[in-house]
Amino acid sequence: MSGDSVRVLLAMDPEHGVMRVLLNAVPAGTVVNAGGQFALNLDPQFAHLRDELVSYCGALFANMPETLRAGLYEASAFLTNTAGRDASAALKDDRKRLVHLGCGPDVRPGWLNIDYKPGGAVGYDAAAGFLNYDLRQGLPEIATASVDVFFSSHFFEHVNPQEAMNLMRECRRALRSDGMARFQMPDFKQTFRAYVDDDQAFLDKALNYYKLLDKMPDYARNYADLVSQGVYESYTHKYIWDPENLSKALIVAGFGSVEEVDFDPEFDNPAEGRRDYSYYLLARP
Repeated sequence: MSGDSVRVLLAMDPEHGVMRVLLNAVPAGTVVNAGGQFALNLDPQFAHLRDELVSYCGALFANMPETLRAGLYEASAFLTNTAGRDASAALKDDRKRLVHLGCGPDVRPGWLNIDYKPGGAVGYDAAAGFLNYDLRQGLPEIATASVDVFFSSHFFEHVNPQEAMNLMRECRRALRSDGMARFQMPDFKQTFRAYVDDDQAFLDKALNYYKLLDKMPDYARNYADLVSQGVYESYTHKYIWDPENLSKALIVAGFGSVEEVDFDPEFDNPAEGRRDYSYYLLARP
Protein backbone atom coordinates (compact mmCIF):
# COMPACT_ATOMS: atom_id res chain seq x y z
CA MET A 1 0.00 0.00 0.00
CA SER A 2 1.06 3.61 -0.31
CA GLY A 3 3.68 4.80 2.12
CA ASP A 4 5.38 2.79 4.84
CA SER A 5 2.79 3.25 7.58
CA VAL A 6 0.83 0.07 6.79
CA ARG A 7 2.31 -3.40 6.43
CA VAL A 8 0.27 -6.09 4.69
CA LEU A 9 0.97 -9.62 5.90
CA LEU A 10 -0.47 -12.99 4.98
CA ALA A 11 -0.73 -15.63 7.68
CA MET A 12 -2.01 -19.19 7.62
CA ASP A 13 -4.54 -19.90 10.37
CA PRO A 14 -4.82 -23.71 10.43
CA GLU A 15 -6.99 -23.81 13.56
CA HIS A 16 -9.72 -22.02 11.59
CA GLY A 17 -8.76 -23.35 8.17
CA VAL A 18 -8.16 -19.99 6.47
CA MET A 19 -5.42 -17.68 5.22
CA ARG A 20 -5.67 -14.29 6.87
CA VAL A 21 -4.73 -10.82 5.72
CA LEU A 22 -3.20 -8.69 8.46
CA LEU A 23 -2.71 -4.93 8.44
CA ASN A 24 0.02 -3.94 10.89
CA ALA A 25 -0.48 -7.33 12.58
CA VAL A 26 -4.25 -6.77 12.94
CA PRO A 27 -6.48 -9.39 11.22
CA ALA A 28 -8.43 -7.62 8.48
CA GLY A 29 -9.96 -10.44 6.41
CA THR A 30 -9.16 -13.61 4.51
CA VAL A 31 -7.87 -14.68 1.12
CA VAL A 32 -10.20 -16.90 -0.92
CA ASN A 33 -9.92 -18.77 -4.20
CA ALA A 34 -12.84 -17.61 -6.32
CA GLY A 35 -12.98 -19.65 -9.51
CA GLY A 36 -9.22 -19.84 -9.80
CA GLN A 37 -8.72 -16.15 -8.98
CA PHE A 38 -7.58 -14.98 -5.57
CA ALA A 39 -9.77 -12.43 -3.82
CA LEU A 40 -10.11 -10.66 -0.46
CA ASN A 41 -12.92 -11.07 2.03
CA LEU A 42 -12.46 -8.00 4.23
CA ASP A 43 -13.94 -7.65 7.68
CA PRO A 44 -16.59 -4.87 7.77
CA GLN A 45 -14.46 -2.41 9.73
CA PHE A 46 -11.85 -2.46 6.95
CA ALA A 47 -14.30 -2.08 4.06
CA HIS A 48 -13.19 1.51 3.46
CA LEU A 49 -9.75 0.20 2.45
CA ARG A 50 -11.12 -2.21 -0.15
CA ASP A 51 -10.11 -0.31 -3.29
CA GLU A 52 -6.59 0.34 -2.10
CA LEU A 53 -6.13 -3.17 -0.73
CA VAL A 54 -7.55 -4.90 -3.79
CA SER A 55 -5.19 -2.95 -6.04
CA TYR A 56 -2.16 -3.63 -3.84
CA CYS A 57 -2.93 -7.30 -3.22
CA GLY A 58 -3.74 -7.89 -6.86
CA ALA A 59 -0.15 -7.02 -7.72
CA LEU A 60 1.14 -9.00 -4.73
CA PHE A 61 -0.87 -12.12 -5.59
CA ALA A 62 0.19 -12.00 -9.23
CA ASN A 63 3.74 -12.90 -8.17
CA MET A 64 2.79 -15.87 -6.00
CA PRO A 65 -0.14 -17.82 -7.48
CA GLU A 66 1.30 -21.27 -6.76
CA THR A 67 2.24 -20.27 -3.21
CA LEU A 68 -1.26 -18.98 -2.55
CA ARG A 69 -2.87 -22.01 -4.15
CA ALA A 70 -0.80 -24.35 -1.99
CA GLY A 71 -1.40 -22.25 1.12
CA LEU A 72 -5.16 -22.26 0.69
CA TYR A 73 -5.09 -26.02 0.05
CA GLU A 74 -3.08 -26.67 3.21
CA ALA A 75 -4.79 -24.12 5.45
CA SER A 76 -7.73 -26.35 6.30
CA ALA A 77 -5.74 -29.60 6.69
CA PHE A 78 -5.26 -29.35 10.46
CA LEU A 79 -8.92 -28.57 11.12
CA THR A 80 -10.08 -31.24 8.66
CA ASN A 81 -7.79 -33.96 9.98
CA THR A 82 -8.52 -33.27 13.64
CA ALA A 83 -12.24 -33.65 12.97
CA GLY A 84 -11.61 -36.62 10.65
CA ARG A 85 -9.63 -38.58 13.21
CA ASP A 86 -12.24 -37.98 15.89
CA ALA A 87 -15.06 -38.97 13.54
CA SER A 88 -13.28 -42.13 12.43
CA ALA A 89 -12.55 -43.12 16.02
CA ALA A 90 -16.27 -42.80 16.82
CA LEU A 91 -17.29 -45.16 13.99
CA LYS A 92 -17.84 -48.81 14.77
CA ASP A 93 -15.38 -51.21 13.17
CA ASP A 94 -18.04 -52.73 10.93
CA ARG A 95 -18.38 -49.32 9.19
CA LYS A 96 -14.68 -49.50 8.35
CA ARG A 97 -14.42 -52.98 6.84
CA LEU A 98 -14.53 -51.69 3.24
CA VAL A 99 -12.31 -48.62 2.80
CA HIS A 100 -12.11 -46.53 -0.38
CA LEU A 101 -8.95 -44.42 -0.42
CA GLY A 102 -8.94 -41.15 -2.35
CA CYS A 103 -12.49 -41.67 -3.57
CA GLY A 104 -13.01 -38.33 -5.32
CA PRO A 105 -16.58 -38.19 -6.66
CA ASP A 106 -16.85 -42.01 -6.70
CA VAL A 107 -18.55 -42.27 -3.29
CA ARG A 108 -19.74 -45.86 -2.84
CA PRO A 109 -22.64 -47.07 -0.69
CA GLY A 110 -21.54 -49.37 2.12
CA TRP A 111 -17.91 -48.20 2.00
CA LEU A 112 -15.95 -45.78 4.15
CA ASN A 113 -15.05 -43.31 1.40
CA ILE A 114 -12.08 -41.11 2.32
CA ASP A 115 -10.73 -38.04 0.55
CA TYR A 116 -9.57 -34.53 1.36
CA LYS A 117 -11.91 -31.69 0.39
CA PRO A 118 -10.33 -28.41 1.49
CA GLY A 119 -13.04 -26.05 2.64
CA GLY A 120 -15.65 -28.82 2.64
CA ALA A 121 -17.70 -29.97 5.62
CA VAL A 122 -15.40 -31.58 8.16
CA GLY A 123 -15.89 -34.93 9.83
CA TYR A 124 -18.02 -37.84 8.65
CA ASP A 125 -21.09 -37.60 6.45
CA ALA A 126 -23.12 -40.64 7.51
CA ALA A 127 -25.64 -40.32 4.66
CA ALA A 128 -22.90 -40.54 2.03
CA GLY A 129 -20.43 -42.65 3.99
CA PHE A 130 -17.78 -39.99 3.31
CA LEU A 131 -14.95 -38.96 5.63
CA ASN A 132 -13.15 -35.69 4.89
CA TYR A 133 -9.53 -36.52 5.70
CA ASP A 134 -6.08 -35.93 4.19
CA LEU A 135 -4.53 -39.35 3.54
CA ARG A 136 -1.09 -37.81 3.18
CA GLN A 137 -1.14 -38.07 6.97
CA GLY A 138 -1.77 -41.83 6.79
CA LEU A 139 -4.98 -43.56 7.75
CA PRO A 140 -7.47 -42.05 10.19
CA GLU A 141 -8.37 -44.08 13.29
CA ILE A 142 -8.74 -47.66 11.98
CA ALA A 143 -7.98 -50.66 14.18
CA THR A 144 -5.29 -53.22 13.41
CA ALA A 145 -6.48 -56.27 11.42
CA SER A 146 -10.02 -54.90 11.04
CA VAL A 147 -10.40 -54.13 7.32
CA ASP A 148 -11.60 -56.62 4.71
CA VAL A 149 -10.80 -54.56 1.59
CA PHE A 150 -8.84 -51.43 0.78
CA PHE A 151 -9.45 -50.04 -2.69
CA SER A 152 -8.08 -47.04 -4.54
CA SER A 153 -8.39 -45.84 -8.11
CA HIS A 154 -5.85 -43.38 -9.53
CA PHE A 155 -4.99 -42.02 -6.11
CA PHE A 156 -1.49 -43.09 -5.00
CA GLU A 157 0.19 -41.12 -7.81
CA HIS A 158 -1.21 -37.96 -6.20
CA VAL A 159 0.93 -38.25 -3.06
CA ASN A 160 4.71 -38.25 -2.82
CA PRO A 161 6.43 -41.65 -2.54
CA GLN A 162 7.22 -41.31 1.18
CA GLU A 163 3.58 -40.56 1.96
CA ALA A 164 2.50 -43.42 -0.30
CA MET A 165 4.82 -45.90 1.46
CA ASN A 166 3.56 -44.81 4.87
CA LEU A 167 -0.02 -45.30 3.72
CA MET A 168 0.79 -48.75 2.28
CA ARG A 169 2.30 -49.80 5.61
CA GLU A 170 -0.74 -48.56 7.51
CA CYS A 171 -3.07 -50.40 5.12
CA ARG A 172 -1.11 -53.60 5.74
CA ARG A 173 -1.40 -53.08 9.50
CA ALA A 174 -5.14 -52.49 9.33
CA LEU A 175 -5.87 -55.34 6.91
CA ARG A 176 -7.26 -58.65 8.14
CA SER A 177 -5.20 -61.76 7.46
CA ASP A 178 -7.76 -62.84 4.83
CA GLY A 179 -8.23 -59.32 3.41
CA MET A 180 -6.94 -57.65 0.26
CA ALA A 181 -5.85 -54.28 -1.08
CA ARG A 182 -6.77 -53.53 -4.69
CA PHE A 183 -5.21 -50.78 -6.80
CA GLN A 184 -6.53 -49.38 -10.09
CA MET A 185 -3.62 -47.31 -11.37
CA PRO A 186 -2.86 -45.13 -14.41
CA ASP A 187 -1.05 -47.11 -17.10
CA PHE A 188 1.59 -44.62 -18.23
CA LYS A 189 3.50 -47.28 -20.16
CA GLN A 190 0.93 -47.53 -22.93
CA THR A 191 1.00 -43.76 -23.40
CA PHE A 192 4.82 -43.73 -23.50
CA ARG A 193 4.87 -46.62 -25.95
CA ALA A 194 2.32 -44.95 -28.21
CA TYR A 195 4.33 -41.71 -28.10
CA VAL A 196 7.58 -43.43 -29.09
CA ASP A 197 5.79 -45.38 -31.85
CA ASP A 198 4.01 -42.22 -33.05
CA ASP A 199 0.74 -44.17 -32.83
CA GLN A 200 -1.68 -41.75 -34.47
CA ALA A 201 -4.74 -43.89 -33.70
CA PHE A 202 -3.94 -43.73 -29.96
CA LEU A 203 -3.59 -39.94 -30.10
CA ASP A 204 -6.76 -39.51 -32.17
CA LYS A 205 -8.81 -41.57 -29.70
CA ALA A 206 -7.42 -39.64 -26.73
CA LEU A 207 -8.17 -36.28 -28.38
CA ASN A 208 -11.40 -36.92 -30.26
CA TYR A 209 -13.12 -39.68 -28.29
CA TYR A 210 -12.00 -39.11 -24.72
CA LYS A 211 -11.32 -35.41 -25.32
CA LEU A 212 -8.47 -35.49 -22.82
CA LEU A 213 -7.01 -32.17 -23.99
CA ASP A 214 -10.19 -30.20 -24.59
CA LYS A 215 -9.20 -27.72 -21.88
CA MET A 216 -5.95 -26.97 -23.67
CA PRO A 217 -5.59 -24.30 -26.40
CA ASP A 218 -5.59 -25.56 -29.99
CA TYR A 219 -1.82 -25.29 -30.33
CA ALA A 220 -1.31 -27.57 -27.28
CA ARG A 221 -3.10 -30.71 -28.43
CA ASN A 222 -0.11 -32.69 -29.60
CA TYR A 223 1.45 -35.96 -28.49
CA ALA A 224 3.84 -34.28 -26.05
CA ASP A 225 0.89 -32.42 -24.52
CA LEU A 226 -0.95 -35.71 -24.04
CA VAL A 227 2.09 -37.25 -22.36
CA SER A 228 2.49 -34.19 -20.14
CA GLN A 229 -1.15 -34.26 -19.11
CA GLY A 230 -0.93 -37.95 -18.27
CA VAL A 231 2.26 -37.64 -16.25
CA TYR A 232 1.58 -34.34 -14.48
CA GLU A 233 -2.25 -34.20 -14.40
CA SER A 234 -2.26 -30.40 -14.15
CA TYR A 235 0.61 -30.66 -11.65
CA THR A 236 -1.31 -32.84 -9.18
CA HIS A 237 0.62 -36.06 -9.90
CA LYS A 238 3.65 -36.59 -7.68
CA TYR A 239 5.05 -39.95 -8.81
CA ILE A 240 4.91 -42.62 -11.51
CA TRP A 241 3.94 -46.07 -10.28
CA ASP A 242 4.02 -49.00 -12.68
CA PRO A 243 3.28 -52.67 -11.87
CA GLU A 244 6.94 -53.34 -11.10
CA ASN A 245 7.80 -50.55 -8.67
CA LEU A 246 4.38 -50.56 -6.96
CA SER A 247 4.58 -54.33 -6.44
CA LYS A 248 8.02 -54.01 -4.87
CA ALA A 249 6.88 -51.14 -2.65
CA LEU A 250 3.90 -53.17 -1.41
CA ILE A 251 6.15 -56.10 -0.53
CA VAL A 252 8.48 -53.75 1.39
CA ALA A 253 5.39 -52.35 3.14
CA GLY A 254 4.67 -55.83 4.48
CA PHE A 255 2.31 -57.46 2.00
CA GLY A 256 2.97 -61.14 1.36
CA SER A 257 1.92 -61.33 -2.28
CA VAL A 258 1.14 -58.94 -5.12
CA GLU A 259 -0.18 -59.87 -8.56
CA GLU A 260 -1.29 -57.99 -11.63
CA VAL A 261 -4.92 -58.80 -12.39
CA ASP A 262 -7.68 -57.91 -14.84
CA PHE A 263 -10.48 -55.39 -14.49
CA ASP A 264 -13.08 -56.50 -11.94
CA PRO A 265 -16.50 -54.76 -12.16
CA GLU A 266 -17.17 -55.56 -8.49
CA PHE A 267 -14.45 -53.15 -7.40
CA ASP A 268 -12.88 -51.13 -10.19
CA ASN A 269 -14.10 -47.81 -11.53
CA PRO A 270 -15.97 -48.82 -14.71
CA ALA A 271 -15.81 -45.44 -16.48
CA GLU A 272 -14.57 -46.19 -19.98
CA GLY A 273 -11.76 -43.67 -19.89
CA ARG A 274 -10.57 -44.87 -16.50
CA ARG A 275 -10.72 -48.51 -17.59
CA ASP A 276 -8.80 -47.96 -20.84
CA TYR A 277 -5.92 -46.16 -19.12
CA SER A 278 -5.43 -48.40 -16.08
CA TYR A 279 -3.64 -51.46 -14.80
CA TYR A 280 -4.69 -53.42 -11.70
CA LEU A 281 -2.79 -54.89 -8.76
CA LEU A 282 -4.11 -57.12 -5.98
CA ALA A 283 -2.09 -57.30 -2.75
CA ARG A 284 -2.68 -59.78 0.09
CA PRO A 285 -1.10 -60.15 3.55
